[in-house]
Amino acid sequence: MVAQMRPWLVYGATQALCSECLHVVEAKEVLQDGKAWLLKRCRIHGPQRVLLADDVDYWRMAREVFQKVGEQVARPNTPYRFGCPYDCGICPEHEQHGCLTLL
Repeated sequence: MVAQMRPWLVYGATQALCSECLHVVEAKEVLQDGKAWLLKRCRIHGPQRVLLADDVDYWRMAREVFQKVGEQVARPNTPYRFGCPYDCGICPEHEQHGCLTLL
């Protein structure tokens, strides 16, 4: 019997949001064909595949080399009520300051 092999390498496990309903779902970071992907599955909306980076070597270097201690925000602006990501805005439990803001 020949073992079936997945076409990717699992890099890590995490949590993510369903792209449709925004519920927290389990997810895997996988490396395939020189890219980093997030594979996630929502019980309602099924499997989803999201591109994390199109250069897997740079993505791995950013994850493994450029580590730093989390720097908390000076003044959180939302209370902690339901946990991440539902208290976003930034609550006292936020892991680090905002290093990139998207508007």
